[in-house]
Amino acid sequence: MRKRLEEAMSQANDAEEIIPLLKKVIAQYELMPGDLFDQPYQAPKLAAQENAKTRSTEPQLQAVYQDGNGNTWAGRGRRPTWLNEALERGHTLENFKVPSKRVSRAK
Repeated sequence: MRKRLEEAMSQANDAEEIIPLLKKVIAQYELMPGDLFDQPYQAPKLAAQENAKTRSTEPQLQAVYQDGNGNTWAGRGRRPTWLNEALERGHTLENFKVPSKRVSRAK
């Protein structure tokens, strides 16, 4: 019993050191659960409800990059897979740039 307790305490200490490091790396590389786990991530219902409330009040970002299949990216956060794959095939970001819609204001 004593040996098991010591092992458990050692593992708990390891977790206390590792978790902050993992959080730092996840934030630094803007990783999502799907990047880390093979199984699709399902957020707990409470978190999903909070996200739904937050999304409706946040302004939608305009697409800065778009491909012919309807995929878009606002140019913020991690670059999406569809764009990374296209860049690997030799395309450039300029190939996907959405023309800016400047609105001239009357004076």
